[in-house]
Amino acid sequence: MFLSITYYFSVRFFLNIILLNLIFCDLIDNKYSHFDSILSKHVDSDGLVNYKAIIDSPYNINQFLDFIKIISPQSHPSIFPTENDKLAYWINAYNALVIKLMIENPETNILEISFGHLIWLTKFDVGLKKTSLYEIEHKILRKLDPRIHFAISCGSKSCPPLGQRIFLGSSLDEQLENSAKDFINDKNNVFIDFDNKTLYLNKIFKWYKKDFINVKKYIVKYLNDGTSFNQIKNFKIKYNDYDWSLNVQMKK
Repeated sequence: MFLSITYYFSVRFFLNIILLNLIFCDLIDNKYSHFDSILSKHVDSDGLVNYKAIIDSPYNINQFLDFIKIISPQSHPSIFPTENDKLAYWINAYNALVIKLMIENPETNILEISFGHLIWLTKFDVGLKKTSLYEIEHKILRKLDPRIHFAISCGSKSCPPLGQRIFLGSSLDEQLENSAKDFINDKNNVFIDFDNKTLYLNKIFKWYKKDFINVKKYIVKYLNDGTSFNQIKNFKIKYNDYDWSLNVQMKK
């Protein structure tokens, strides 16, 4: 009799855990859809953002920000079962927090907020803790995958463009590959001057060169034109000036 009662409560306990996880998964899908709606409606094919439209209709961004305030892979690890689920969450959280900054400081670039680079240290409520953009990028994301540098956007024109869909754990590898290809094949970010044997690169490749290990080898993996490492291995590298102006859609 005792064993039967113990077995009953054990089964009931684990069923409750499963039920709670299913509820949380539904919650994630629902809240992710709010941010997905923002990206699909208010980000164009060049990654420029209609911040005014988000300000005028803040429901979706507020729903997603309220969600990440209490839920994260750290606060609720069981509902982020894979590393890709965790990584997708933090990419989306980072991008949403930048949008939050931009709509709270309209027509301002990110370096004009909070005394320039100090903005990266501003604390936000994420997963029941105080977290900064610096911590998300450098203490969580960078150690997981160098392709995140093409997925997180700081709200500036030289930053990687925002995509029009949310990042998902189930399709993350493909999404990151596409982000890397799009960024590297944009001549504003990677331009090869064969005549002068010079590579002109976005400063992201300078700031995070340790993450890419060998920048030239990394770049040629994604170039569509078939350029090989042997063709550019002795080329000089020059870095473009970084355009910190706001990634805002022009008024029509």
